[in-house]
Amino acid sequence: MTSRHYREGVHAYIGDLARALDDGPPYEFAEALLRHLRRVADATACTVLLADYEEQTLTPVPGRGDASTTGEQHVEGSVAGQAYLTQEAIVLPASVGHVGYFPVSMRAERLGVLEVDLPEDDPALRVALSDIASFMGYAIVAARRYTDRFERIRRRRALDLAAEIQWELLPVLAYEAPEFSIAGSLEPAYEIGGDTFDYAVAQETLTVSVTDAMGHGLRAAMLGSLAVSALRNRRRQGDGIVQQMELAAQRLSEQFGGEQYVTGVMLHIDLRTGVAAIVNAGHPLPMILRDGEVERVEVEPDTPMGMFPETVYRPERLALKPHDRLLLFSDGLFEAKPHGGEAFGEQHLADRVLETASLPPNEVVRVLTSAVLAHRAGQLADDATAVCLDWHG
Repeated sequence: MTSRHYREGVHAYIGDLARALDDGPPYEFAEALLRHLRRVADATACTVLLADYEEQTLTPVPGRGDASTTGEQHVEGSVAGQAYLTQEAIVLPASVGHVGYFPVSMRAERLGVLEVDLPEDDPALRVALSDIASFMGYAIVAARRYTDRFERIRRRRALDLAAEIQWELLPVLAYEAPEFSIAGSLEPAYEIGGDTFDYAVAQETLTVSVTDAMGHGLRAAMLGSLAVSALRNRRRQGDGIVQQMELAAQRLSEQFGGEQYVTGVMLHIDLRTGVAAIVNAGHPLPMILRDGEVERVEVEPDTPMGMFPETVYRPERLALKPHDRLLLFSDGLFEAKPHGGEAFGEQHLADRVLETASLPPNEVVRVLTSAVLAHRAGQLADDATAVCLDWHG
């Protein structure tokens, strides 16, 4: 095929691929993809590799009739992992032809990698296959609504019930727009209970929240779920962050009698100006990286949501500047400590924010939560949540 044929053929067949995936059962996902790549790119094999919840490994989606011998690969130290981390396509010579690795993502959320065995390396083919890999990201996310196939592949071990509830609450884990980039991460991925984060993009505004429910396990997940649902309910009615927090405080107090609560920090950013309203409900202060220095965002704390039904929340003003990086997090990110050792600490966290200044938000939150997990030798006593927001202006 010529470069022109690759461009026309692959893009023309994306519609056919969409119909095939929509019409076929989820367990024939890999076969449908390979059939199309054979037709338009003379591919001899292909494999979709999905990242696990902790972003440590890439696991193949199994299928029938697939000549690929690809097995599980580590994110760190593999070519597929490099494509995943950098979100850039990689094509290398092989014993026969070439092998290409194309990032599978939705918006800025990294999902996995499409590995394809190809007869040749062609620039137009790279672009076309990158487009197909991007389309596959949307297809995989849509499939979560009707099949557990891809979720099961992503899980290296069973989620506990509290974690199941919390993961279902989360938005797309990373998003990019001309004005900003945002990403979030949670650890321990398989046992989280009370931490959540959320955001919503509107035409002229961005709303972001990080919340931390009191306690651990299922009861904390129920607290966190009610808080996030109350915040979303008011937000979707067009109300501001003060009204959102007031409703959450009322409903939590009604259901739990003021004995349990949820801390949180919320921002409502005007995308035209970068001016934000920020409210702190007894939560750790965010950090901001500005002009090479990390500082706390000083916000007077109000009462956590749920302690008192009639709590009044006071918004404060935060003016973001181009190139600012804002980090929102739960206390588990800096309080984690090994048995008999020292806590990860706020200063250590600030140092890591500086060290990762050149990385995009989705990689920043992965590195930070992985570092905290490693500090605790893989066993966290509390949830650790990080949300990184880059303001482009």
